[in-house]
Amino acid sequence: MMFLKHVLGTGLIFLALFSCDTSSEFPDFGISKELAKLRKDQISDISYHLKLEVPEAKQIDITGTLSVHLTLNHTSKDLILDFEGADSLVSEVTSEGTKVVFETSNGHLIIPKQYLTRESTFDIAFKAGDASLNRKDEFLYSLFVPANASSCFPVIDQPNIKGKYRLILVIPEGWTALSNEASVDTIELEGRRQFTFAETPPISSYLFAFAAGKFNTVSKAIEGREYTMFHREPNVSKVKKNANSIFDWHHRSLIWLEEYTGVDYPFSKFGFVLLPSFQFGGMEHPGAIFYKASSLFLDDSHSLDLEKSRALLIAHETAHMWFGDLVTMDWFNDVWLKEVFANFMAAKITQPGFPEINHDLQFLLSYYPGAYEVDRTQGSHPIQQPLENLKDAGSLYGNIIYQKSPVVMRMLEENMGEEAFREGIREYVRQFSFNNATWDDLVSIMSRHTDYNLDDWNKQWVKSAGMPEIRYNLREKNDSIAKYTLFTVSKEGDNPLWW
Repeated sequence: MMFLKHVLGTGLIFLALFSCDTSSEFPDFGISKELAKLRKDQISDISYHLKLEVPEAKQIDITGTLSVHLTLNHTSKDLILDFEGADSLVSEVTSEGTKVVFETSNGHLIIPKQYLTRESTFDIAFKAGDASLNRKDEFLYSLFVPANASSCFPVIDQPNIKGKYRLILVIPEGWTALSNEASVDTIELEGRRQFTFAETPPISSYLFAFAAGKFNTVSKAIEGREYTMFHREPNVSKVKKNANSIFDWHHRSLIWLEEYTGVDYPFSKFGFVLLPSFQFGGMEHPGAIFYKASSLFLDDSHSLDLEKSRALLIAHETAHMWFGDLVTMDWFNDVWLKEVFANFMAAKITQPGFPEINHDLQFLLSYYPGAYEVDRTQGSHPIQQPLENLKDAGSLYGNIIYQKSPVVMRMLEENMGEEAFREGIREYVRQFSFNNATWDDLVSIMSRHTDYNLDDWNKQWVKSAGMPEIRYNLREKNDSIAKYTLFTVSKEGDNPLWW
C-alpha cells in the first residue's frame, strides 16, 4: 500500500480477539496473537463463497449470503469468525440444512464445537456492515486493510490464514464491477446485473477487494498481456493523454519484477481502478489495484517530479503483487517489510526512466531527514515492533517504517552485494509463494547467501531503536592534533558496535 505522505489513514477498524474452550467465556474485541495462533492450529484450509446484493441507494442495506468451507485439524474448540455487529446483522446460520445455534460477542460470530466436523460448511445470511464499504451515489469500493474485512462480512480476519474467495455481486443496471479475479459470468436481471467472479488463489483477507459502479473502462494489450483500467474521469482528453503512460509503467514494472524475482506474475489478470475519493495513493489488491485518480491522471502542466511520483506509485503497487500479495507477512508487526520492498523495488524500476535526476541525492533527501527526525529522539522505536493485538496495528505506522527501513534495506544490499541479495530474494519468493513469512525467515535465507554477520546487523538496525552515537578521541601534541579517531557506539549497552 502506498499511503499519501506515508501516514496511515484514520477510521480503520480492527476487529476480533480471544478464543476459549467453551462458549460461556466470551472473546473480547480485537485479534490477539493468542487467538491468531489458536485458529492457525485449528484451521488448515478455508474458502468463502460470498454473494452481495447492492442496492442503488446507498442508504439501503446491502444483504449477503456466505458459504464458508473449512478443513479443520481438530474440533475441540469453538469456531470463532470475526464480524462486527454480528449480534444484529446475522439472521441465520445453517450447516447442511441444519440450523446452527450460534453466539455472538464483541465483533465475533461463535459456532459451538458440537457443530464442527473435519470438513465443515456453514451458510450464513446477514446484512453487510458499511464501515469498510465506501458507498457513494454512483459507486462503491471495499477497503479491508489491515483487518477490516470483518466489518463487512463474517471472515477469519488475520493475515496468516489465507483463503480462497468466490464473489457474486448483484448490482444496479448500468453499473459494472471488478474484483481480484476476472468475471466469468454476467447475467442481466430485471433492473439488475449479476457478476460472478472466478475463485481467487489463497490470499489474506485484507487483500480481498471489489468495486462496483458507473465506471468507464479502457484496456490495452502490450506484448500479449492485457491491462484494464476502470475510471470515472469525465475529461476524455485527459484520459487519452495519460493512458499510455499509465499502462506502460504497469507493464514495465511487471516485466522487471518477473525478471528480478524469477517468478512469473502470480495472478490471472491485471486490473486497476482510479477512484476520485480514494484515501491513499494506492492499495495493492492482487488483480485489482485501487488508486487515487489524481495521482495517475496528471494535468497538462504537470512537473517532472509529479511524473516520477506517478511512476514510483505504479511500480510500488505492482511490486506488492510479489511482496505482500504472493508472499505475505505472518503478522502485522512485519507490515514494514512489504512496504520497504515495494519502495525498494519501485526505485530500481523507475530510475532508468528518469536519467536527468540525481537519484542518490533524491534518496538521501527523501528518507534520511524523516528517519533522523524520529530516530534521534527518546520516543523512537525499532523498525520491527511488537504487536499483541491487531486492534493496535495503527500504532505501527510512521517515519521509522517509511523512512528508516528503506535506508536499512539499501544497507543490507550494499553489505551483501547486489547479486547475493538478489539470489536471497529469489529464494524467499519461491519458498513462500501463496504463503506467509516473517522478517526472521528472510534473514535466515539471506544468511545462506553471504558471509556478512546478519545476526548482529539485524539486532542493531531492525530490532533496536535509535541511531549510532558518534564519539571521538582527540590527542594533541605541541598544540597540534596528533591523533583523531571517530567511532560509534550503540545506545544499547549489551551490543556496543554498529555494523
